[in-house]
Amino acid sequence: MISRRFFSTSISQLHKKTIYFSGIQPTGIPHLGNYFGVIDPWIELQKLKEESIGMILSIVDQHAISLGPLKAEDLRSNTRQMACSLIACGVDPQKTLLFRQSDVPEIAQLSWILGSLQTTSKLARLPQYKEKSEKFKKGDIPVGLLTYPLLQAADVLMFRATHVPVGEDQSQHMNLMGGLAYAFSKTYNTDFLPIPKQVTRKTNARIKSLRDPTKKMSKSSGGDKSRIELTDSREAIFEKCQKAQSDNLGKITYDPENRIAVANLLDLLSAISQKSIEEIPFENWTTLDLKQHLAQEIDQKLEPIRRNLRELENGSKIDVILKENEEKARNLAQENMKEIRKIVGFL
Repeated sequence: MISRRFFSTSISQLHKKTIYFSGIQPTGIPHLGNYFGVIDPWIELQKLKEESIGMILSIVDQHAISLGPLKAEDLRSNTRQMACSLIACGVDPQKTLLFRQSDVPEIAQLSWILGSLQTTSKLARLPQYKEKSEKFKKGDIPVGLLTYPLLQAADVLMFRATHVPVGEDQSQHMNLMGGLAYAFSKTYNTDFLPIPKQVTRKTNARIKSLRDPTKKMSKSSGGDKSRIELTDSREAIFEKCQKAQSDNLGKITYDPENRIAVANLLDLLSAISQKSIEEIPFENWTTLDLKQHLAQEIDQKLEPIRRNLRELENGSKIDVILKENEEKARNLAQENMKEIRKIVGFL
């Protein structure tokens, strides 16, 4: 297992060690897109046995307000629900340093420093900014949306992470992050911040909406029937699968170009069952058969997660974990920030 002692090691000893870092927004209860995009790959990484590997997972609650403020009670509840969900799914606090982003204010300070190395024009060219800024009237775009990639880079660089597990859709942000690390090194003639490497699992990286297979599964669009959340009951799962978009072209075939909706359901079944498309005996299935098999597999996968989640939400274990890890994460960040401040000239 990955040693818990890793996180009590001094910063100087961590130099050139392998550190995995990932962040997940506190949207409350995760859906299957979150599970396969972030949580499941992270659990696989936890199986690495090297003592020199550190794993840090942040619930990025400051990112949650990049599009504007949320109700305080909703943000608190969503953050706790996400923490409970991560542990329920298999994130092991003995192997992963799980913490709230806002508990480490040094991250925001580093974000400001990185902002001095970046231009607004480059940030405004990022696809995520272009897409989300269209929802606002001209002149009313939140500053947080523009500077989101700076905070994202600070999340990773604050802990001098070497590897970042993300989806392919984050490649441009990773390029920007690497560029910032390089610019910092070149500007201040230092190698203190490593250039992190993107780690993308090629299979099942993006789970699509049940109602619109051209879009990824999301809480921000498509409605409740477009996604399956980890707490959905058996009845809800079967209903959502039953109403998922498909077609009436007869027996099932896997044809992502011409039968995109059916291919989407097969891709999801492949992810849930951990079988390749070739291993699924769907040749004589109807679309109803496919939806029934999919619902059954999802329910079996989520049943133990639902049970674990209920226990965590009703207890105090998660609050103890977050409190302990706040101190560990803050200590690491403070020691790093002390060195960064010296490099920049603040000390």
